[in-house]
Amino acid sequence: GMGVLSMPLELPSCDRSTLGKALAAAGGVAGLLAAGHTLWTWYEKRKLPPGPWPQPFFGNFADLAKNGPIHRSLQALHQTYGPLISLWYGSKLTIVIGSPYLIKQTHRDQNDKFQHRFLTEFAKLSLQAEPDTTDLPPCCKAFSGKNVALAGGKYWIKARKIFVQELMSKKFIDQDCVPKIMEEVWSTMDAIKELEGAPFDPHEFLQRLSCNIVYRLTYGLRFERDSIGDHESDWGRLHGVINAIMMLGGQKEANYIPLLAWINRLFASGRALDRKRRETIAVRNKILDRLMEDHKRTLDPSAPRDFLDVLLTRKEKDGLNDTEVKFIAWEFITAGTDTTSATMHWLTLLMANHPEAQRKAQAEIDSVCKGRAVTMHDQPQLPYVMACVQECMRWMPVVPLMVPYMASKDATVKMDDGKEYTIKQGTQVIMNGFNMHRDATLWDRPDEFLPERFIEGPDADIELKGADAPSDPHHLKFMPLGTGRRACAGAMLAKLELFVQGATLLQCFTWAPAQGEKVPLKEVFGIAVSPGAVDVTARWRAESGVDLKKTLAEMGAEQ
Repeated sequence: GMGVLSMPLELPSCDRSTLGKALAAAGGVAGLLAAGHTLWTWYEKRKLPPGPWPQPFFGNFADLAKNGPIHRSLQALHQTYGPLISLWYGSKLTIVIGSPYLIKQTHRDQNDKFQHRFLTEFAKLSLQAEPDTTDLPPCCKAFSGKNVALAGGKYWIKARKIFVQELMSKKFIDQDCVPKIMEEVWSTMDAIKELEGAPFDPHEFLQRLSCNIVYRLTYGLRFERDSIGDHESDWGRLHGVINAIMMLGGQKEANYIPLLAWINRLFASGRALDRKRRETIAVRNKILDRLMEDHKRTLDPSAPRDFLDVLLTRKEKDGLNDTEVKFIAWEFITAGTDTTSATMHWLTLLMANHPEAQRKAQAEIDSVCKGRAVTMHDQPQLPYVMACVQECMRWMPVVPLMVPYMASKDATVKMDDGKEYTIKQGTQVIMNGFNMHRDATLWDRPDEFLPERFIEGPDADIELKGADAPSDPHHLKFMPLGTGRRACAGAMLAKLELFVQGATLLQCFTWAPAQGEKVPLKEVFGIAVSPGAVDVTARWRAESGVDLKKTLAEMGAEQ
């Protein structure tokens, strides 16, 4: 039965001198490789922006882990080497840009050269229509890059056009999005109120809120309160897949070091992880296929119920196939889930730690709303509340390094001292938003949480925008939604959702540390940077005058 595995392992015998010669030869080859690597690196680095010296095979991964999360380590490297850094993610040359003056040159003045996303091995795998689930490396019959955030070329232009024309139209937002968003927001307020001020971790409530909004807008799905722990429900399966994809996508070393990925597969644990990745994507694809079939069967082209219906009605007109439709809808899910919930999570904790700012925001809401529920139309009258949301996104941009780009052509950037560098075609390019948001030459007291900076002073004219933001460095220093052609396509909806969620969380509750003077803030790096598990209390604000039962009935929310 055991066959080959039960046979004794025999090593070829050799005398000591033969072994010595073999080891010497191996050492010589390793030495030559290391010397060759050093020489090649020196030659390459002469032409590149400054940066730390890379190690053979592993590049600068050690430097990226020196100061805690990667965005903190890169911030420290910017302080040493300046706003433009070159380093190696494994074997992949990477240029990191940490200044709005340089971002203007690359992503605005030369944006035709920076519109392609850089695809890691896992990103390529996650875009496969039918990933291979055997132990072998995927055979890459891949559906190479067909989703809006990651794709390049004509497909991306077509997909983004549908996003902007259909999803970001005022009609779709007012008639389809807002009622669903309000209903989900108030259902969550009711769930938090039921805790009666007991200490809790807001993460799960806020994540379910974001998921429910985005799943309803995309697929017409919503998940009942008690289905959170039910792994067999659609919610449980789909949510499990999203979390697994987020986690598995973060294995950065194997994404960038081909040799390491290959060595990984020699071990059972490496093969198991590899198989887990492909099985996760296969499960995801089965769920998406079923949702597609359900929608096609019940579609009424004259009355689309959700984003997937909109895509199906435009399929012929825009020349999309089923696989493309499926992945554009999936893009909306992955872009809108963790980012919104992580931002709101940070806001609740920052409000707990800054009671004065919290009181000021609540007083503004009470004076404008006078006992009724806050709505999206109140935003112009609630500048301080919006300033709190913006300051939260400046202080902790939840996607601090944006999504990596790839230079599709050679591009030149000019430094302040007149020195020029060429970013070669095929190089991975990262925009370091966190570094710009915390740069003391760009902001007054950047490490402090000061919503007032967006109300008065030199930064009062800066607004939360995406591709429509002005292209001067003053405005580009604040870019939590990205910039250029590949900025967040849903920026308008994101701003609306963040405002409504933030304003309602502040109208309904006073947030405070569960113990001690301050909530301890950690930075947990994933697809979005989250604060980690920490308890707070949320006291219902009877003084707001809001009648919860009446509001829930008006919104049609689950009670």
